[in-house]
Amino acid sequence: MNTRQIIMITATLTAALVAGLFFGFAVSINPAFTRLPDAQYITAMQAINDVIVNPLFMSAFLGAAILLPVAAIQQQGRRKGLLWLSAILYIVGVFGITSAANVPMNDALAKVQVAGASAQQLADARNTFAGPWNGWHNVRTIISVVATILAIMACLQKEESKK
Repeated sequence: MNTRQIIMITATLTAALVAGLFFGFAVSINPAFTRLPDAQYITAMQAINDVIVNPLFMSAFLGAAILLPVAAIQQQGRRKGLLWLSAILYIVGVFGITSAANVPMNDALAKVQVAGASAQQLADARNTFAGPWNGWHNVRTIISVVATILAIMACLQKEESKK
């Protein structure tokens, strides 16, 4: 296995890890959270947001954004095209949406003081956050899965020699 193959496989793996995390959240955590009262929902989301930014997650999340274009630059032919498409989708649709939509909403939710808030304040905070956050999360989940599929397709392509 050469360096180009290792980078392409690592790029694909990091994209797949993020897609899996997002998919798992979309199909299990978010539906479970609909059953929680407002105070518990806000507290749970705040706790997740406190721990998600960690070295393992950031290695995968940023790793895919960095390694997919690097892998695309290093490849030829169909692999190159598939990896560029994967990289663009990931950077715009996963990294971009997370940075421009989900993180600012997480930051706003972090400011909600559950202790001492009225039931109406908690309901308002949840209603302001949950719908838009889940909508953008679902979009980035779909895009991350598509980006991963494209990267897998690139890995499965026969390597073309440089011309």
